Amino acid sequence: MTDITKNEIGTFIAACRKEKKLTQKQLGEKLNVTDRAVSKWETGRSFPDVSLMEPLCKELDISVSELLAGKHLEPEQYQKETEKMLMDSVSTGQLMGLQVVLYILNLTIFVLVDFPFIVRKISGLPLIHYISITCWLLALVLIFCVSYLDKKLPARKFRTSNVMLERIIGAVTFLVIMSVNFVVSGGLSYIKDFNFGEKIYTVIIFAVSLAVVVGVRGIVAQIRKEEWEMEQERNTSQKE
Repeated sequence: MTDITKNEIGTFIAACRKEKKLTQKQLGEKLNVTDRAVSKWETGRSFPDVSLMEPLCKELDISVSELLAGKHLEPEQYQKETEKMLMDSVSTGQLMGLQVVLYILNLTIFVLVDFPFIVRKISGLPLIHYISITCWLLALVLIFCVSYLDKKLPARKFRTSNVMLERIIGAVTFLVIMSVNFVVSGGLSYIKDFNFGEKIYTVIIFAVSLAVVVGVRGIVAQIRKEEWEMEQERNTSQKE
């Protein structure tokens, strides 16, 4: 935490204390600290201990997000400030790593949903089977987990703005889906009766579809990247 941030938070603590018509000594007594400790907070020389943050916010009738932001927040500002604080505490590399994990979980969901159809095709087991039920239940659990994590992790626009990563994920997802559908539809036995022209046509359609998926995903990622950079520039200019 920078000195400027400490000073802003200290000034905010002092303002909130005065709004509550409390002296430094009175606030210190409520928190079981000395008035000197309160004075240090308010002048930016130190920061309240983590164990005191919630009691301090309760006494000043503010939220922890407001304390860390050093200002009162409107309801619509809470999400932005919370995201900013999370971004400050998590490196961009860690965020991208978490996004890769989410993508792997998404691919796992696709496989789990389609796996019973593959088993039925290969082994002849009925579609409604304990294997199928287990796979679909696991898929539902993973869908919930991915949705929750994607919502809670900060900077979604940044996490999905890596053009190369998005293209790779698009290609892998497309290939996984097509591979599963290929197996379910009969595999090589399905296309062995195709004439030469039909085989060429199938290859062309496959290649074009793959290129479109990769290209569109890359374009969307580039747009998100530009939007993210613009947001960062706006935030920087507002601070200045």
